[in-house]
Amino acid sequence: MRSLGLALALWLGAGPAAADVSVRWLGVAGFTLTSGETTIAEDPFLTRPGVFATLFRLYVPDEAVLGRFLGPESPAPELARAKLYLIGHSHYDHLGDVPWLAARTQGRVVGSATTAAIARGYGLAPDEAIIAGPGAALEEGAFEVRVFASQHAKVLLGRVPFEGELSEPPETPIHAASFVLGDARGYLVTERGTGLRIVLLSSAGCDPDALAAVGREAAPVDLLLPAAMGRDADYARQLVHALHPRLVVPHHFDSLFTAIDDPTAGDPQDEVDLAAFEAELRAAAAAEGVSLEIRRPKLFESIRLAARPPPDTSGPDSPLP
Repeated sequence: MRSLGLALALWLGAGPAAADVSVRWLGVAGFTLTSGETTIAEDPFLTRPGVFATLFRLYVPDEAVLGRFLGPESPAPELARAKLYLIGHSHYDHLGDVPWLAARTQGRVVGSATTAAIARGYGLAPDEAIIAGPGAALEEGAFEVRVFASQHAKVLLGRVPFEGELSEPPETPIHAASFVLGDARGYLVTERGTGLRIVLLSSAGCDPDALAAVGREAAPVDLLLPAAMGRDADYARQLVHALHPRLVVPHHFDSLFTAIDDPTAGDPQDEVDLAAFEAELRAAAAAEGVSLEIRRPKLFESIRLAARPPPDTSGPDSPLP
């Protein structure tokens, strides 16, 4: 029990280890990852128009909402200095707000050719839209980023919604349904100073071969950020088997259409489904013999990750952690 308590303290930031890595959930699939002065973001989606506006209007980022998030009263102040935006795929709830944000924080946007085309259509400078396919590696401050192939969950009547690709910037604004998928990818983020490894999946699907390759390189990962809704029955088992995550923070379980200032923003759309995903992860961990913690995020909560304790080298037969 003492070792379990120490592990919890380390991964949730309450222990004595000096760490400077924090993760903040922005709702839907949005996160910031911060180490020292370096912040990278994935899929920040804050405009969140309601159902009517989404169905019957073209998508226009809400400058009043987004401007507040870059201002002094922001619930995620590090977003104002984000220099790299990782895009899991090009649907509007992942990409729609990013060109506006990146242009104002002088950040680069990383994604597929479709991501780059839509971002440029919404005004991002061509040299700030980086096309990076699976296998690509990038650096930003304290972080190294590796791109790997993934898949989008079949969340719309058993199908992947809004499939398609773009190679040229569209005339904007465009409808939410015109933010076509492009491709789905995941990201392995490593913080160089601590060695912490974080895997981000912005949709509840995976490419088993690509995930296994990431696991061979990086398992056990320190933090897994998996989308929850629309997953296949084998999703949790594949994640745990490949990555052996120490801490899992699920996301993309809240409503796309609830305004970010609504008190219920960030609440699960389906509490039963989210609890089932958590149970699936625990069952997979038990089957693998993996020690795994799950933390359900709260909107704008910052989770601090501490570096792993150094190995005990007090004797020649001391085991590695």
